[in-house]
Parts: sequence; C-alpha cells; structure tokens
Amino acid sequence: MSEEESEPVGVEEGPTPSPTSAAAAEGSFEKMPKPVRQRSKSVQATRPDYLASLIMARDAERVAPVSEEKPATVAEGDGESVVTTRVLTVREMKRRYSALNIAKGEDSVARSRREVQVRMKGYSYNVPILLDSPSVKTVLNQSPCYAATAFFGHLGEVLKKERKIGDLFGYYEKKAILKDINLVLKPGTTYLVMGPPGCGKTSLLKAIAGLLPSDTKPNGEPKKRKPSSGGRIEYNGVSVEDVDLVLQNLVSFVGQHDNHAPFLTVRETFEFASQCRNGVNSKKVAAEVVEDKKLSENLTIDGLDLAVCADTFVGDANNRGVSGGQRRRVTVGEMMMGQNPVACADEISTGLDAAVTYDIARSIVDFSKAAGTTRLVSLLQPGPETFSLFDEVILLAEGMVIYSGPIEEVVDYFASLGYQQPHTMDVADFLQSVATPDGEMMFRAEDSPREKHYSSEEFAEAFRNSEFHKRIERQLAAEYPFDWGKTKAVASDEEAPATKDGEVACPDDFKRKYINSVWSAMGLNIRRHLILLKRDKEFLIGKTIENFGMGIGMALIFLQAAAFPSKFNGSDAVAEYYSNDCEGEASWSVMIGFDKLLAGTYSSIFLTAFHILLGTLTGTPDEVDTRLIYYKHANARFYQASAYLVGKQISQLPLLGMEILAFGLPFYFISGLAYTAGAFFTYLAMLICYKFALKMLYGVLAMTLPKKAHVQGVGTFLYLLLTLFGGFIVYPSAIPGYWSWMFWANPMSWAMQGMASNQFLSSVYAGYQCPESPPLGAQALAQRGWKVGREWIGYSFAFMIPYCFLFGGVVWLALKYVRIEPERQHLKKKEVAIGKVKKKANEFNIPFIPVDLTFDNLVYEVIASTSKDTLRLLNEVSGAFMAGRMCALMGSSGAGKTTLMDVIAMRKTSGTITGKIELNGFDQERTSFLRSSGYVEQFDVQQPELTIRETVVFSARLRLDAN
Repeated sequence: MSEEESEPVGVEEGPTPSPTSAAAAEGSFEKMPKPVRQRSKSVQATRPDYLASLIMARDAERVAPVSEEKPATVAEGDGESVVTTRVLTVREMKRRYSALNIAKGEDSVARSRREVQVRMKGYSYNVPILLDSPSVKTVLNQSPCYAATAFFGHLGEVLKKERKIGDLFGYYEKKAILKDINLVLKPGTTYLVMGPPGCGKTSLLKAIAGLLPSDTKPNGEPKKRKPSSGGRIEYNGVSVEDVDLVLQNLVSFVGQHDNHAPFLTVRETFEFASQCRNGVNSKKVAAEVVEDKKLSENLTIDGLDLAVCADTFVGDANNRGVSGGQRRRVTVGEMMMGQNPVACADEISTGLDAAVTYDIARSIVDFSKAAGTTRLVSLLQPGPETFSLFDEVILLAEGMVIYSGPIEEVVDYFASLGYQQPHTMDVADFLQSVATPDGEMMFRAEDSPREKHYSSEEFAEAFRNSEFHKRIERQLAAEYPFDWGKTKAVASDEEAPATKDGEVACPDDFKRKYINSVWSAMGLNIRRHLILLKRDKEFLIGKTIENFGMGIGMALIFLQAAAFPSKFNGSDAVAEYYSNDCEGEASWSVMIGFDKLLAGTYSSIFLTAFHILLGTLTGTPDEVDTRLIYYKHANARFYQASAYLVGKQISQLPLLGMEILAFGLPFYFISGLAYTAGAFFTYLAMLICYKFALKMLYGVLAMTLPKKAHVQGVGTFLYLLLTLFGGFIVYPSAIPGYWSWMFWANPMSWAMQGMASNQFLSSVYAGYQCPESPPLGAQALAQRGWKVGREWIGYSFAFMIPYCFLFGGVVWLALKYVRIEPERQHLKKKEVAIGKVKKKANEFNIPFIPVDLTFDNLVYEVIASTSKDTLRLLNEVSGAFMAGRMCALMGSSGAGKTTLMDVIAMRKTSGTITGKIELNGFDQERTSFLRSSGYVEQFDVQQPELTIRETVVFSARLRLDAN
C-alpha cells in the first residue's frame, strides 16, 4: 500500500491548535493568561475545496479493492482533528450481506425485491387549521361556558350571513404542507433532505413511508376538516391504491424520538425487532436460517458500533442505560432490522454532537451501499464531513422542492441564481440559510437573473425551469427497471415467474400485513413483557410492600370485624340466638351484634374492591408512556394489535397474582372473612376478574386520551361514579330507578355482589336459621338490598368476564385505529426576518460571587445491567473549572461526559462515588451548590401549558434575589 493511500480518509493537516485549545484537549485546567478572543474560521476559509476533497475521498473508498481497504478516519471541528474509527467497511458489509443471501441473486424477481424505485408525481399534502381558536389554551377558553358562548356567537354570524353554516363550529382553512413534489428516488442512492424548520422534511419522509393520514369523500374530494393528499407516489410502478401493497414491508421509518423499553438490552431490542420483521424461529426452521438471522443482528450491531454496549440496558430518562448517542443508534438499527428496500430517517442528529451524527450517518450510508437500498435522511445542520457522505440532496422551503440533485452541483446551481457561498460558511449552513431572509445577505444581483432576493415560490419556480427538474421529468416519464404494474402474474419467493426483464409482479412478501401469525406474535409479546416485568425489581418490590402493607393496615382497622361467630364484634350472641331456634325476642346485644357483623363484613368487602380500584387508577397514567413504543412498533407492522393486547395482559398475570395475594391473603384472614378453602379461593378468583375488568375499562382511557393529566382527571371522575354506585355508600335498595343502570353496569357492584354472596352463603353461616324465616346469610344480603342465592356468585363471574372482553375489544379498536399525535400550535402568518437586527435590550448587571470549581480523583462505579459485575464509569478524573473561563467537555459517545456532569451536579442517586469536589476551596455542600449553580440536561422537561416567556420569568423569580 502506498503512503498516500495509507493516510486517513478526509483528514488534512489543519492550523495549529492554540495553547488554550490544546490545554482543554489534554484535560488540563491550569490558570493561563486570558487569550484575545478572535473569530474562528471555518474549514472552508482555509480549504475552499474541502467539500470536493471529501467527495473524492468518499468515491475513492467505495471503489477501492478489498485488499487496500482499512478503517477510515474523519476530521471533525474547525481546525482541530477529532478522529473517529469505523468498525466495518463497505466491502466487509457487502461480504456479510452475500453470506446472508441478501445481496446475491441476479434474477429479476430477486433484484426487484431489493431495487425499488420510488417516484413522486405532483404530490401535495394539506392539513386543516382552525383559525378562530385561541392561540394559547387556558382553563377559561377550554371550558364548556366558553365553547357555548363561541357557538352562539358563530350562530349569530350565520344568521347575519357573515359565516357559512358549515363553519358553525369553527372556520377551517387548508394549509399546504407539501406542494407539487416531483422526485425520483433510485435504489443504491442516499439522499440528504434539508431545509429550515417547518419546511416539510418530516412530512415528506412520512409521505414516502405511507404514514400521513388522508381522508377523502367517496367522490374523491378532500374532506374539509381532515388532512388530504393529492398526486401519486409509485413504488416500482405501483401505488397503494393499485395493489394490496403494505408499505411497512417496503419502507421503514426512523422517527425523531428514542422510545424504547428501558430494561431490554441493545441485543434483545434488535432480536425482538428481527423476530417481528423477519419471522420467529420455529423448531422446524433450518439451522442455516437461524444462523443467518443471528448474523444479520450482529451485522447491525457491528455496523452501528454498538458491540461495546450490546448487553447493556437501553435505558431512558429515568433509568440508567446506554448513552444518548448509542440510544439513537439503537433507534436506527431497530427500524432497519427488516432490511427494507427503502428507509427514511427523520432528524437523527437531534441532541447529538457532530462526531456521533457522522458515525450514524456513515453507518446508514454504508448499509445502503452494501445492500443496494435507498436511504433518505433528514438533517438540520450537518457538518461538511457528514454532508459529503450522501449522493444527492433534496432542499425544501415552505413545502416546495427548491433543489434536488447531486451534492457536487448544488453550490454551482445557487451561484447561477446569484447566491455566493461565503468562505466562512459550510455548504450545509449555506443551504439552510439561502431560502430564508438571511439569504438576502448572500445574494448578488449582478450574478442573478433577478434584481432581488428570491421568495420560496420563486425558488421553486426557478428549480422547475432548471435542467435538474427537467431531468426528473424525463425520469418520471421513463420505464421502470422493474415494473410491478406491467403484469398481473403472481410472483412468490424464488420460484415466481417473470415475463421478461423489467416485468415482474409485486412480490407477495410486500403484500403480507404481518410476517408472524397472531399466536407467534402473541408469544413474542408475552416473553418481552415478562422480561421487562422481571427486571423492574424496584417496581415489583414496591408493589409487594405496598399491597402487603395496605392489606395488613386496612385489616387491622376492621380486626375480626367480619368474623362469625366472634367475640370481637359481638356476633357470638347472634350465633347463640339462632342456635336456640330464635326463642323469645332478640336481645339488645343480639341486634347490636348483627349490625356490627353486617357493618364489618360489608366494610371489609368494600375496602377490598376500593383498594383494587384505587390501584388501577394510579397505575393507568403510566400506560401513556408505553403507548409511544406501541405506536412505533405498530406503524412498522411488528405485530397485530390483538397480539400486543392479549400478550401484554397475559404477561401481567404474575404481577396481578402477586398484588392480589399480597393484599388479599393478610386482609382476608385478619378481617375475619369465612375460614373455608372454597370461600377463600372464590374470593381470590373474584378479585382477579374484577382487576381485569377495571384494567380493560381504564385501558380505554389510556389509549384514547392525549395526556396523563386527562387520563388522571377522567379516571378520577369514573372512580367517583364506580364508588358511588358500587352498593356500599348507597345501598342497592336505595338507588333510584332511573340510576339503576349505573349499578348494573358497574363492575364494582358485581364484585361486591359476588363477594357478599360468597361470604354470607358460605358454610360458616350454614345452620343458622329461625323457623319459618330465611337463613341468617340470606337476611344479611336482603337487608342491604343485595340479591340472595349462590347462583349470584356465578352471575358475577358471568358479568365480569364478558365485561373484560367487551372493553378489551374497545381497547383493541383504539390500538388499531387511534393515533394520538402531539398537538402542534399553528402560528398566524407573520413576516419572519431572521437576519433583522433586533432592538438592543437595556443593559444591567447582577452581582454575584465568582466560583472556582475543582474536583480530584472522582470515581463512579455502578453494577452492570445484566450481571453483578462492577463497572467503573469515571476513573480517577481530576480537573478545575475557573471563574471567567469557558470549558468544552468533549469525547466520543459513551465516554462519560454526561456522567461526569451528573456527578458534579449531584444528580446521581445510584452507584458509588468517591473523590473530592470543592467550590472556592470549600467542600461541596448540597444546598449552597444548588443555589449557586445551574444544570442544563439532555432531556427537555418543561411545563407544556406555559409559554416561553412565562417559563423564563418563573425560573428567574425563583432563582434570582428579590432585588
């Protein structure tokens, strides 16, 4: 290998780092003279051909012989080199794909599965916006009184003919999100989607993935209050309207947010995704197929550089796991386990540094080149190294395409319109700004056909008249390399016939809604949720202690209050009176004992039903968080909604049984309920059915209401109704007839009916009967208005079991058809001037005491996720942060940047911390440190109902002195 070839790809010798940057890079924080601050120049300033050199290096690497390949490095930053090592080369990935039979096969059917061309012809997408709604929601303008006032106001406008009758409940206007999109996406090509915020990048990717909702009337016209789309999107010549094409088998979508099960490891997350997308490994499957799937998982793990944390929990904001960059890679890899021909990744750089963004983008591009698939990635401000990885760029502005073509020609194209890229600005930053008001500063009228800065519509019109768009029009009119719409023949597997080259039918693999049967998918969900349940030890221990403590505590309040016969509640006098065939008048002690027996028994039964209802209410809001994970899996066709629902409920049986036993076992015997085996096990079975009925009822709320606060509010109101009409606060005989339907539709009343019948008609009360009078147990039931007869125990089960299926069906419908997206606030149109000079604010000075923070030999150790090994996350770290100086804490993903800041900020609540932290020479003390410091974490946790100004003012008033 020559000396030139052995140099790292994309790395050039830059300017010598300053002493300040060198000291920071080495971790030394010794006090130095304050340097004169100068404006740092971009890479483009010293190397105008930097992007061209990166593109040349990229192309040279892709065609390099296997023997000449070596792990590549990349330069990051302005003038300083931050080296990142690749784990797998494109050639190595191609070799592994060949071993997996993914890249092999040259017959037209096999190639058509892999090489899918996507064409968008005049595609548009519009959403309705309610214009006369309040811009900021408050309790007042969301109240029924406000709605009624607005309705009558609109009605008056209708009578005055100032408003149409169709706008009685609000005036809607269609807003164009995407406008007349024409694109051709070729297999084996990677596309970078760019544009300023709100330009339609996410909508474009979702449109390709088939995730945009669109409703039309039977005649094809769009509905006024529903989103609508126009135009056509074709995949190898067919669209969803032509054939039963399931786009999730064809196109995968990687969302902006990392929603994962926190207690699954990286490897387990990929295994679950692989089994859902590629099929469950049954005993009849050949060993080679099982090995291929393992190789596929390992390829994804190695290609995304996740081998080092493959057996670590993914974690989330509340549970320790992998780093933020690694979690983002898990999100990308999970959606790519199905090896779909087309993949769309939306804003994968959110919250990540440039180096991690480069690594993830490099992995996506390498996968695309190795497998010959199409990849679209939207990024906001990629660095030049990341930008150079892609083949073409699609630039959007206000929902319109203003450029689509090779990245090598984008600068020259805008130069022909009069926009010159500044030497101090990267290409990506230039493209982000060119269609905004800031682009006016880069406009040169002498080099442009126009005399002033282009608007978004004018940019789109210029592109439609360009050679690039004409090339797209020629490609849209050309024949497909593999046209699924030319023949009606059914192609399945490798033996499917093809008429001739270019004419193959849509493979059946892309028409299957789910790769696994309902039973297989159900088994996958049961195993997954059982693993999650087993590993959430703090939750299990807490629930056990809670239920056991509540059972003992509540039972001690009614100690032996339901026992019969017993001296604790005076029921022994009742038993003696009935044993003597009720001779004479009942004494005062007999009447008091009978009343105490009824009060104690019914109170014990009610407390049991009340405790289970309360536990269900408090646990329901947590289901809102798991809903996001389900949406991601359901949108990718991982499993059926029924498989998820049934599998999850079955996996909850151990937890439910533990809760029932922990509460019911001590409560039953301490309170003195019937000491017979039959009555005890009937009692437990009744509680299990009652718990399931409540879970299904409250599950409807969790799947249909948008926020936890809504679930808690509506759930509390429902809890009040169930308790009020449960038969204890108001006796069944005292409930008015017009409210009796609430009693009979209430699972709590049926549970109390069953438990009361089970208690009073048990063998404990057998033989206690006066002549010509009903038995004692029957009198106890009839006195409060309950039905008499042991058959009512069976009726209680007969009601609650169908009740579970009824509301389980409602939950299934909600899982299948309801998608609750975060509500976005549509601002009114205003003139946005990004480059406009703002009015200078009044200067003020807040006095404070400067603080020098030093730390010495910090060590932080934790227990590993899946073993008892000790992991040292910080290893004798020392440093000093001096007042008046800014320090950049840098390192690769997983290096411990966040961990160090968490330890210094006293945010770690687990693990072992040793070392010394001082402020101005004094030991760190919690109260004073929190008072003199601020910590901006990775995750954005804000009160959503507050505006930006209200949030800042609230924080300032809490943290600043009164003066």
